[in-house]
This record gives sequence, C-alpha cells and structure tokens, in this order.
Amino acid sequence: MVSTRAQTGETPRKTPHPGFVETPARRQSSDIPDARSTASDVGSKDMQMSVRGKKAPRSQDADGSTSSSPKTPGTVGKRGGEGTQRKKRRYTKSREIVCKLCENPDSRVGNQIVFCDNCNTPWHQACHQPRIPEHVIEVEEAEWICANCLNQKSNPADGANDPLEFGGTLGASAIIIISPLLMYYLWIGATYYDGHLPWPAKNQKLGEFVRQLGSLAYEGAFPNLKAWAIYWGFMVFEAACYLFLPGITVHGKSLPHENNRRLEYYCSGMWSFYTTIIVAATLHLSGVFKLYTILDEFGPIMSVAIISGFSISFIAYFSALYRRATIRMTGRPVYDFFMGAELNPRLFGLLDLKMFSEVRIPWYLLFFISCAAAARQYDQFGYVTGEIMFLVMAHFLYANACAKGEECITTTCQKNRFKQEERGTLVERRNPFQLPWQSVKYPNIIKTQVGEAILADGWYGYARKLHYTADMYFALSWALVTGFSSPLPWFYPVFFFVMISHRAYRDIQKCEAKYGEAWQEYKRQVPYLFIPYVF
Repeated sequence: MVSTRAQTGETPRKTPHPGFVETPARRQSSDIPDARSTASDVGSKDMQMSVRGKKAPRSQDADGSTSSSPKTPGTVGKRGGEGTQRKKRRYTKSREIVCKLCENPDSRVGNQIVFCDNCNTPWHQACHQPRIPEHVIEVEEAEWICANCLNQKSNPADGANDPLEFGGTLGASAIIIISPLLMYYLWIGATYYDGHLPWPAKNQKLGEFVRQLGSLAYEGAFPNLKAWAIYWGFMVFEAACYLFLPGITVHGKSLPHENNRRLEYYCSGMWSFYTTIIVAATLHLSGVFKLYTILDEFGPIMSVAIISGFSISFIAYFSALYRRATIRMTGRPVYDFFMGAELNPRLFGLLDLKMFSEVRIPWYLLFFISCAAAARQYDQFGYVTGEIMFLVMAHFLYANACAKGEECITTTCQKNRFKQEERGTLVERRNPFQLPWQSVKYPNIIKTQVGEAILADGWYGYARKLHYTADMYFALSWALVTGFSSPLPWFYPVFFFVMISHRAYRDIQKCEAKYGEAWQEYKRQVPYLFIPYVF
C-alpha cells in the first residue's frame, strides 16, 4: 500500500503570510489548536496561529492587550459556537504581501486583497479581471478561484485538445482559397456582365469559360502601381491618424496567458473618420484625386487588397512563431494560420492590427465607395439618384457609429459599456456626435459563478442577440434599395445571415459552458434570441 504525504505527516504547508486571516471556504483541521488558547498558554506576544499557511493578525482587545485572535473589522456572524468570530477572506496591510498585479499592499474596504483558494495568490478586488465580487468576502462559505487557475485547467496556450471550428483544416483551406476567387467572380459580374452572374455561353465548355474569367481578371484587375499607391496611401494615412490624432485610452479584457494583463487601446476613430472626410473632400474638389477614381481602379485596388491581406497575415503568423507569442495552437498549420497564431498582434507595440482593421479598413472604405458612386453620378448626369443618396447616408451612419463607439470594441454598446463599468474601466466620451442612453442605470443583472455578471436589461432585456438583428436590418435595407434586377447586391445580406447565425451559435455554446446555470436563468428571463416576442 502506498502511503500518502498526509498519512506520514509530511503534507506541505503553504508559505506563511503575516497579517492574513483564513479564507472562509477552507475549514480549520481538528489537529490545529485554537489560536487564542495557544497564545494564552504560551503567553508570547508574538505568538501567531498558522492557518492554511496564513498567520492571523494580532488584534487589540478592549483592555488594550494583544492576542492572535483573528478579529477583523466588520466581522459578522459566528462560527463554531458562541463568541467565535467569522474569519473573513481579507487582511490588514502588510508590506510582505502585495497584490499580484499592482504590487501594492493596501487592503481597504471596497478593494480588499483576496487569496485564491487554489494557488494562494493575493489579488485586489479591482485588479483581478473579472473584478472579485463582494459576496466572496461577505459570504462565509464562498470559495474563490482566480482567473489564472480557472484558465490553467483548459491551458489556453495549448489548443491541441480544443474543438475545431469552421470545419477544421478542410474548411479553413476552402475559405482561404474560395474567398478571393469569389471576389473576382462577383467583380467580373458587376463589370462585364451588367450586374448579373457570369455564366458559360451556349455551347461554351467549362474549361474555356474558366480561362475567359481568368483573362478578364488579369486584364481588368491586375495590381498596377496606381492601385498600390492608392491603397497603401490610404493605409498609411489611416495608420498616422490612428497614432497621432486625439483620442482616448481604454483597457481591454484581462489576458489569462499573460498573467491577466490588460492591454491599452488608443481609440481615435472619431477624429480619424472626420479628418479623412475633410481630406478626401479637399482632394476631390481640388481635382488632385477624384473620388470616382476608386471605381475606375476598383479591380486593381481589390487585387492589391487581397495580396496585402495575405501578406500581412503571413507576416503576423510567422512573426508570432518566431517570437513564441502563439496561443491555442493546434499543430495544424493551415488551421492555425486561418484562426490566427497571436491573440493581439501589434506593429512595433503601437498599432493594434485587429483594432485598426475592425473599423478603419472596411467601413471607411465602404463609405468612400458610396461617395465615389455619388460623385460619378453627379459628374455624368448633374444629379445623384435617391438610391445612391440613401447608401451614402446609411454607410455614413454605420461608419460614424463604429468610429464614435470604437472603445466598445475592446470589451453592442450597452453590453460593452456595462462590462467596462463592471471592471471599472469605462471612459465617458463627451462629444457632439454621442447620443444619450449609452449605458443602463441600475440594470437588472444575473450573477455568475465566475464572478462576472450578465446584463439582462436595456436592449438585452428584449433579446439576447439584438445587436445582430440591427446589423441584419442594415444589410437587408442596403440590398432592398437596389431592387431585384441584379443578384449581386443580395450577396452581402445572404453572407451576413449565414455568418452571424454561425457566430451566434458559437457564442451561445461558449456562454453555456462558461456561465452554466446563470446562462439558463438569462434564457428564462430573456427567451428571445434575435427578435423580441417573435424569435
């Protein structure tokens, strides 16, 4: 029979920390003597009891004498009989113990330092992400595990055992290959087939048809120097706006694989958007660069964008491998390339590629493409049709919303502002483009076992994924205004519906696994997914 360390009396003890008290979730074993009796028997002023490796602080009795009784301010209730103080999960200031993140020993009401019940690491309530809730301190039996320990169970830096998404390597390969080919196919239909889908002519062989499409793409979409200058001139200008224009700094979510470090994000989207509009209008009106040049060079610019996208992705992938900054790698190179090797790739530590690409590249470009169509109509006919004016307005509103709410990307405006308020990282923005009702005051929330809260109020008291419904409405309206004579404008709403349905399915699976019963309660309180009272 194998003897355990506990049976031989060799069970290791945690490192003593002077000035701490027992975490209430862990019971004092019967073989450890009572602290007060031990102190009185020995009669030593410095005698302290070691409980779970933490020494109880000396407290001053009413008669002025000191003892090692763990009497802490604000203790409530009794434990183990009359006169026994409840031992709280907090401690007084000690220079030997500091918070894991801020390295500050102060432990005050509302921001006390808390021990992890697994690794014994001290954290301030506000420093840990998610914030350590008050019930961990107030509730006697409450157990608390830090985010590091919770994530180590799944080892976030190793994704070999993670379920594969998007069909694994085969699905990722198909998306990587088909996506650019589909872009060329749709562009050929818009340019050479009067907005209809390219199709083989009568008696035309498939091979001949494919060669014809390739010839059209080569002749009309070859990435010439002018296209490179336009695309990368825009990219460099937007990068400069990102870095140097006024903005606010916010903190993202904690990163378990980096000891819960929270990255800083500089949000200058609002200034970038309006500065770009002013510069583009100046260039157009002065004749230096007519906006409709974007339409004339659309094919070559699209090719440059595709080549640039793949190039940046390859650089980011191999850079992460070289710097050993990878996370959740599965060992399947194509799949890992598709999913991304690094969680937060940054250029020289300054320009966050994901934040930069979230707003400035897609939505600014879409708005200026619509403006280019309006400029072309006005130049040719002397007026702009209602359909184009609608698209300019719609794309302006969408790009403007993304720019003014850029700080919410790091953490659906009400939901993300609620998360930021919960973490104490919300930065109030006051400018003429902001609308009221950005945050819900005194919201209805559902507490979870991981310390976070689920917002079940505001827009999210009507439907759990209502922001997806709004996006779907935008996509449909942009297609409806063009009518039904061409199928090409309907590609985006169809694509968006498939993509967002899959994304909602993934979100729901992750939330059910993370929040458990709390998520089921959220579903009971808010039974609708997309459309209130319907679905």
